[in-house]
Amino acid sequence: MRIKQTVPQLHSCLWLLVVLAEMACGTALASDQTIYTSTSNQALKQKALQIVQSIRALVDAYNKQDRELLAAYNKKDQPKLKAEARKALRDQWREDSDAVHEAAMRSYRDQYWAEAILLRNELYRRLPNQPKSKDIAMIYQIPTNMLGIRMIADHLELIAKSLPDS
Repeated sequence: MRIKQTVPQLHSCLWLLVVLAEMACGTALASDQTIYTSTSNQALKQKALQIVQSIRALVDAYNKQDRELLAAYNKKDQPKLKAEARKALRDQWREDSDAVHEAAMRSYRDQYWAEAILLRNELYRRLPNQPKSKDIAMIYQIPTNMLGIRMIADHLELIAKSLPDS
């Protein structure tokens, strides 16, 4: 348990050191600029659609694993099993399913979370007439499950395709 608490603290400290070093060297970006500020519309759209494709692959892999776990559970769940055995089997399936879900959510957070937010913000900056829902902004910030992550992919694709190539 102690290791789980120490790793995020170490990550936060390292991030702070990097930001301070960039500021000291004068290489930090201005507060209104990101790595995508000077990217062309076409390149930005392409990057957003690549991220969408990767996020959907993650969701599809999760769904496949979850279906396989359920099929294995259903195969083992026999009417002739005693109530205690059925409960233990169900509890094990639930634990395994939760572990697969948590691994997929962690993968999203580690690989795509920040990138999706940066891309969404830059696309919104370039599409000032695009409606901005507070609900979708919250889902980008704190996705709670794989349905939310799929919603992020759908929304990011929609606004990326709204961006003109020029």
